[in-house]
Amino acid sequence: NKRSKAWAHFTIENDDPDHANCNYCSAILGCKSTSAEKEGFRFFMSKACPRFNVPSRTTMYRDIIALYETEKAMLRKYFIDSRQTSWNLRKKIISFVLVDGHKGDDIRKSLEKLLIEWGIERVCTITVDNASSNDTCLAYMKRSLTNRGCTHARSQYLHMRCVAHIVNLVVQDGLKIMCHPVNRIRHAIKFVRAFPTRLDVFKKCVQLSKVASKGLINIDVATRWNSTFVMLDNVEKFERAFEQYALHDPNYKTELGKTGPEPKPDALDQRGPPTQSDWVYVREFKQFLQHFYDLTNKVSGTKYVTANTFLEEIADVNFLLGEWSDHVICGDDEIFKCMGLKMKAKYEKYWGDPEKMNKYIFIAAILDPRTKESHFFKDMIEDTYGCIIGNRILTSSHNEFVSLFGEYKELYGTSSTSELASQARASENAYENSLMRSRYNKKRMRSCGEGTTSSNMRTELDKYLAEDTEELTAEFDLLEWWKLNAARFPVLSKMDRDILAIPISTVASESAFSTSGRILDDFRRSLTPATLQALICTQDWLRSKPINA
Repeated sequence: NKRSKAWAHFTIENDDPDHANCNYCSAILGCKSTSAEKEGFRFFMSKACPRFNVPSRTTMYRDIIALYETEKAMLRKYFIDSRQTSWNLRKKIISFVLVDGHKGDDIRKSLEKLLIEWGIERVCTITVDNASSNDTCLAYMKRSLTNRGCTHARSQYLHMRCVAHIVNLVVQDGLKIMCHPVNRIRHAIKFVRAFPTRLDVFKKCVQLSKVASKGLINIDVATRWNSTFVMLDNVEKFERAFEQYALHDPNYKTELGKTGPEPKPDALDQRGPPTQSDWVYVREFKQFLQHFYDLTNKVSGTKYVTANTFLEEIADVNFLLGEWSDHVICGDDEIFKCMGLKMKAKYEKYWGDPEKMNKYIFIAAILDPRTKESHFFKDMIEDTYGCIIGNRILTSSHNEFVSLFGEYKELYGTSSTSELASQARASENAYENSLMRSRYNKKRMRSCGEGTTSSNMRTELDKYLAEDTEELTAEFDLLEWWKLNAARFPVLSKMDRDILAIPISTVASESAFSTSGRILDDFRRSLTPATLQALICTQDWLRSKPINA
C-alpha cells in the first residue's frame, strides 16, 4: 500500500520504481561468492525473504562486472570533464592490476596504460614508497609526461615520497635499540595469555593491585609498530599486577628466563621477566612513539588535505629527534641518546637535504592562508635547517611559487577570464531588461580581458601574500576558504586545486603502520586479475560518497 507510513522510511529508486532503499541501512557488506551457495544462507533467505532466488556464481560474476563497468564509465566521465569545479577532496581506487614485473619500466608501462585508459592527461604528482624500481619508473614518467605536453615544473616535481613509509623506517630504527625492554614485556604478556588458568590468576592480581583499567593486556603484531605502541600504552598500567603475578606463579620467572635467544658476547640479555628499568624505558619510549603514532594517523587520512601540513610535520619530527639525541628529554641515558641519534640519522637520509625534497611541499604551505610566507613559515624552516640554509630555502621557494604561478597564468589565465565572461553573459540574458546590469557586465568582460598583463599577475600574487594570515585553528576549512575566495584569486585557486590535492602518503591509515606486505587471502588469490580488480575498485566506489555528491 503506497499510502502506508512505512514508505516514509524508504526511498524509491528513480530508474526502477519496483525497488526501494532503506533510509537507515548505510552499511555495505561483502562476502565470498560461495557463501550464497551454503545451506545455512539459503535457509536464512527462505525465511527472511521467501521470494528471493539465490543467483549462481556465474550470474553474480556478470552482475559484478556490469556494475563495475557502469561505475567506471561514470567516474571516467567525471575525470574527462575539465569543467568540474568541485572543491571536495576525493579518493578513488581506479586500478588494481597485476604488474608484469618489478622493474621500473614494467611499472611505468602499467601507469601509462592506466592514464590512457582513463583519459587522464594532467598529472601533478605520483606518490610512491622508497624503492629503486619506483625511482626508475618516475624518471621514465617525467620524460613521458613532458613529451605529452606537461610543463617543465610539473614533471620536475612529479616524484613525491610517501611520508608514512619514511616515518615507518625512522621508528623501526628506534624499536631496534629498544628491543630488549619491549621483548621482555612482550614475552611476559604471551606467558600470561598462554592459558586460561594463568589469565584468571592475573585477573586476581589486577584486582589486588587496584589497577584502574576495564580492559586487559593485549599482545602486539611484530610487523605493525602501531600495535606495539598500543600494547605498551596499555600494559604500563599493569606493572604492579605483573609483580603480584610473579609471587603467585613460581613458573613465571623460570619460564621467562628460558624465553628468547641466547645473548651474544658483550650483549644485553633480553630473557627473563620485565625489570623496573624496563618499565621506566617503556614509559618514556611510549611517550616518544605517541608523536609518530599521531603523525602517521594524520598524514594517512584521505578525507582531508594533508599536503599543506607536510612541512610542519617534518619540522616537528626534527625538533623531537633533536631533543632526544641532545639529552634534553632523556638526561644522560645512553640508550635513549643512541636511539635518538640512530633515528635522527635515518631522518637526515630522507629529509635532511631540502634540495632533494619535492618543492611542492613548500608551495603547499604557502597556499595555506594560515601560513603563507609569514614569520611562522620562516621560523619553521630556519629552526629545521638553520639560518643559512633556511634563507636559501625561503628565497628558492618564493621564486618557485612565482614561477609556477606564471605557468598557471599562461595555462589557465584565458580560461579563467572566459569563465567570468560566460557568467557575465548568462547574467545579462537573465536580466536583459536591466540596462544597468547589461552595461556593468560588458564593462566586467572588458576588464577581464585586460587582466592578462604581468602587472596584474603580480597584483594577484601580491594581494594574496600581503593579506593577513588566518588564525591557526583546527576548525579552519582550507578547501572551503579557497572555494569562497576563488573569484578573488582565479589563478591561485587553480594552483591550489592541484597542489593541495597531493596525497603525501600511499596507504590508508589502517595499514600505514604495517612493515609487512599487503596480503590477499586465499579466496582472492584464486580470482583472475580482472575479477579481482572489479571487486576491489567497485567496493571502493560503492563505499565512498558519490563523485557528484
